[in-house]
Amino acid sequence: MSLFNGNEGAFLSTDEANALRDTYQQRKKQQNIPVEDTVRSEFFGINNIKQLLDTPGCVGIRVYHAKQREDINGNNHLAPRVVLVGVDANGDDLVSEETDDMKDMPLGVGGSFLGRGPVCPPECSGGPKGRV
Repeated sequence: MSLFNGNEGAFLSTDEANALRDTYQQRKKQQNIPVEDTVRSEFFGINNIKQLLDTPGCVGIRVYHAKQREDINGNNHLAPRVVLVGVDANGDDLVSEETDDMKDMPLGVGGSFLGRGPVCPPECSGGPKGRV
């Protein structure tokens, strides 16, 4: 029996989404990270997302939380990032069989893993429409 069917997750109201985002930003403020240095989001283009979704057997995308040292506005921070990967109905990541040198983690050959999207800040719009 399949673990996933492609309908997982729930759409959130703007208020619910804003509450989640605000909790994250309040935590960064408590850590004394300036607002202009707080990574709020990461963007991924439709063509790259489609490439993940078009992987044979893909029923959705898993988002791994990650961190990476980055210079933001001239300040060095351990910044939050995400890594996306296609997932099959059994809940398995759709990656190549090859491994790299890091604890047998599958190597993202052929676009298996999607990451390093532009972050906000600095890549932000003039103003959010629903605040999120």
